[in-house]
Amino acid sequence: MSALSYTECEIDRGVVASARSTFEELHATISGRSGEYNTITQPVKGEFSDQIGQGLSDAAEANHSAWSSSMMACIHAYGVLDKISTDVQWYEDRIEEIKGNLSTALGNNAEPDNLNIVQQIVDSHNLEAERAWRDLETRCDETEERLRGGPTPENIRALAEGGHLGEDGLVGFYTTNDLNYFYVDEDNAEEIASHIRDAVLSGDRASIEKLEENPEFLALIGNVVARGQTAQQNGDQLMDGEIEFLETLFGDLSAVDSDDPGFLAFMDQVNSSEHISDSLRGDISRNLANSMLVLSDENIGGGMDRLPQDVVDVLDVPDFPDVNTLHHDSELPGFMDAYSDWGKPFTTLSNFLDSAGPGMQGGTEFSTTLMGTVAATLDVPYFAAGEPGDEHFQNVIEVASRNDEANYIVLTGEDFEGNEFQHHESHGDLTPEKILETFYTHNWPDDGAAVSGITDWIGQSRGVDVGGVTDEIRGTALASLMATMEDPAFQEAIFATGHNLEEIVGEGDSEEEVLWMDVSAGYLNGELADGFGDIFISYMDEFSDSDGLPGNKDVSHGWNDELDRVELSAESRLAFTQFIMGDPDAAARVYGEVSMHTAERMEDYANSSGERDHTPTVLAGSLQGLVDNALMNESAIRSDVHNDAAAYHNKVTGAAVDVIGGLAGDGNVSGFVVEMAKFAAKESLSIPENPEGTRVPVIEDWAHDEKLMGFAISAAANADPDLMDELVEAGAVQEDDGGNRYVPLDHAQWEGKNTDGTFQTVFDSLDERPWLDGEGSMANAVHNYLSAFDRTGDKWESVSVWRPEN
Repeated sequence: MSALSYTECEIDRGVVASARSTFEELHATISGRSGEYNTITQPVKGEFSDQIGQGLSDAAEANHSAWSSSMMACIHAYGVLDKISTDVQWYEDRIEEIKGNLSTALGNNAEPDNLNIVQQIVDSHNLEAERAWRDLETRCDETEERLRGGPTPENIRALAEGGHLGEDGLVGFYTTNDLNYFYVDEDNAEEIASHIRDAVLSGDRASIEKLEENPEFLALIGNVVARGQTAQQNGDQLMDGEIEFLETLFGDLSAVDSDDPGFLAFMDQVNSSEHISDSLRGDISRNLANSMLVLSDENIGGGMDRLPQDVVDVLDVPDFPDVNTLHHDSELPGFMDAYSDWGKPFTTLSNFLDSAGPGMQGGTEFSTTLMGTVAATLDVPYFAAGEPGDEHFQNVIEVASRNDEANYIVLTGEDFEGNEFQHHESHGDLTPEKILETFYTHNWPDDGAAVSGITDWIGQSRGVDVGGVTDEIRGTALASLMATMEDPAFQEAIFATGHNLEEIVGEGDSEEEVLWMDVSAGYLNGELADGFGDIFISYMDEFSDSDGLPGNKDVSHGWNDELDRVELSAESRLAFTQFIMGDPDAAARVYGEVSMHTAERMEDYANSSGERDHTPTVLAGSLQGLVDNALMNESAIRSDVHNDAAAYHNKVTGAAVDVIGGLAGDGNVSGFVVEMAKFAAKESLSIPENPEGTRVPVIEDWAHDEKLMGFAISAAANADPDLMDELVEAGAVQEDDGGNRYVPLDHAQWEGKNTDGTFQTVFDSLDERPWLDGEGSMANAVHNYLSAFDRTGDKWESVSVWRPEN
């Protein structure tokens, strides 16, 4: 008798085997093949109709869904029972193995009379038996979960992979004709790769037909890709057979040409083949590109080490010499050859990845390394067109930036777990600052749209955890980006890129061509500035924070656990917003949004009869002051022509009024809010274009008295229905599209003659009217609001960002 102490398994494998046979017999009966055996583990290959005996074929076809469901229920039950039997057998065998090991260990014990040593030996083997029991419990839990889930594609494929549904495990697919039930392995990949090879290289008609028409070939690749996407979304892993399928597919295609091996070399043949149609060429490229991105994902069982070797090799950047250090023209061809040897396969990889579907993303290491490769080679001078060009670098960045953790690494240098990422040795000393400076200051053909993908995700889906991306992850990424923006050297690089761009300014007879010298990165890459604008709008509350401004409480730049939000320094916020102001369209959009936000806070104040609270006033003033000063800084940098600063400033604020009008129409905003927004934007922001080229003045320097008086009257009337009634008689009231009454700030829009006199009379009466909260007159309340608003906004003037030396 063994000294081993273990838990006996009470499952009787004989009973399980009997139940399994019952379901197999039931399956045979349903399929009309009751006299035949092994209809589950050795099914008739083909479609659903091939599984059904001749006597029941008509009835089964007429009730296809019900018949198929019944057969699948039997298949599922059979597989689950087989798994139970297999797991119990494994446990029993493992216990016998441990018993044998214990007996041997005791027999070899040199001190059999030493009870302590004997007990130690027994205890160690008892622990092994306990582990085996826990493993069996885990397996049984998994089985119970699969039983509860029913015959889903995932459950049937898992049972097939475990060998519980026969040798090929395809009975689920044969029964349903649904590729989701198709269990794949390396044999399927070898067959598909051979047909792709024969179609591309020799135009084999049979192979072309199979690829174009048979769902078990390219469509099967697409189905495995879809499984990979599902695994990415759910945090699951692909099955071992699915990973082997993808690896074998690329391995076989990499070995097609023994004289020029490599997957990228084969893709060159796909691209140049005259044997296949453009449609089939596109289908092959898309399915393979999607497959490579899925296979590269370490989170679902893949990884960069599973990719074709030549794909990995092209991300190892050669040590190109600085072209300026070449000592003689005779050395130039050698440099060009070295660059071309690397650049041609990289160009092939770029075109290949560009064919991937828009929703596909690669693994974190692969995506980060792709972006690192671009950062390390983008500034290397190249001479042969298309080997590679800016479009190829763009393609790579666009695909790589679909992985948010890779973007996080680019921005912070760390992965989601806080581990420092080790860039490829050949990429040099890459840091977030270096990568971003390289990407942001490059003149991209797509105006920075691809590069914007590195940060676009930060402002999306806030409040929702998506694929491991939490608000803390988003906020930390933003804080890291903003810390980079705060660095003076980085500011100099992005606000003076060294690029000169031409633009047509003015309209009609005043139209002229302006050459903007040494433009900012925001102007250079407007799509990137627009993406920053989305982040600004998403984090408007954080950008409006008055803490961190001169004379106010300091902020701790970064994620604040207590507040559950990110805090950003004033300097970083100003630099970031100034980047946005570099693009006139992005600037107008953000300026319009902020002006509407300001107007809504003004409306809240005007309608509040409760206890007076100037916190919203201060925050609105801070936000308005931030965009004002950011625009002023960007405008002032454009000072090569005397009037350029004012011209650019007025262009943005003028466009902002159009944005306000659009927002008003979309959001059914009241006329009063629109008037307030215009007050915050163009109505009071238009500044004279003077020949002195002086810095754009701040709000109180150029806001006309009548505009401030108009604000007071409009706000007071909005708060006091009696005053609004009186102003109706004075011709000062208009109605918006919703029928709401409001008073235009500009008395020139009032009806009647000598409206300036009426305007002044109404304004004088405000001192005699109480504010809604009863804490003073209307004039006093409006004055206090503007004072608090302006004082906070003015503090942004003392926040410094880089400015060119005079």
